[in-house]
Amino acid sequence: MFALLFYFRYNVMRMLAFSVLTDAHFHLACCAEKSLEDSFRGLESLSYYGVSCAHDRNEFLMQETLSAKLNENENTQVLCAFGMHPQLPLVENTGFMETLLKERRIGAIGEAGFDLFTKEFKADIARQEEAWRISCELAALYGVPLVVHCRKALDKMFRDSKALSKIPAVVFHSFTGSVQDASSLLKRGVNAYFSFGNPLTFGDKSAIGCVQKLDAGRLLMETDAPYQTMRGEAETKMSAIARVYERAFSLRYGEESCAKEKMQIFSDAIFNNFKSAYGIA
Repeated sequence: MFALLFYFRYNVMRMLAFSVLTDAHFHLACCAEKSLEDSFRGLESLSYYGVSCAHDRNEFLMQETLSAKLNENENTQVLCAFGMHPQLPLVENTGFMETLLKERRIGAIGEAGFDLFTKEFKADIARQEEAWRISCELAALYGVPLVVHCRKALDKMFRDSKALSKIPAVVFHSFTGSVQDASSLLKRGVNAYFSFGNPLTFGDKSAIGCVQKLDAGRLLMETDAPYQTMRGEAETKMSAIARVYERAFSLRYGEESCAKEKMQIFSDAIFNNFKSAYGIA
């Protein structure tokens, strides 16, 4: 019991080191399958903003209800997104997605993109292509950001950079490309933001390089909760965003850098990026 209390207090202290925490990508309804209260613990007393993605009707309706409940807290703002995930590109949900856009029930489309990581996913490339085309067109038409899932398919982002340049903002969730790839997308006119999470702690060289070298004005932080778990964890909690911030800060400024003023500057920069990417005033 004492160990659990110590762990909770330690996490809260980590969170308080940053003036505001933003999670650019997670899955609220899936976090609630175990315990939303446990996943969110410690964030309720902080300034917290997040974007939650859902990929079928029932998941979205649950997400919508849960986000409304969390948003009753004056310090919390969770935005809803809906998309046709490339691992299961349900193009039959196009009408539902457009209804959500017309009714302004979502602030972004996503996840959308390509996943060519396995033979099974590669075999579904035709549906992935159709879902991607629809998602890009609707994001441009309704003027909303697009949250991108891209595994083993970065060439398709360059192929479609002209279409992406017509979208207000493109958030690359758990970006797997290099600093050069990110810079190239920006040079092609894509208003891109690059989001990073637990892979920073896994030792992912591409993610670490991007956090260290990319323009700070293009960085976002995420958990992908409850997914992308650390070794020994059953799930990634929403509160793990503090750990992501801490890791990203130490990578960018050095392990020994812990000046409160620097941490607040970093936190404010990520918050401004989040607001710009997701169109928050």
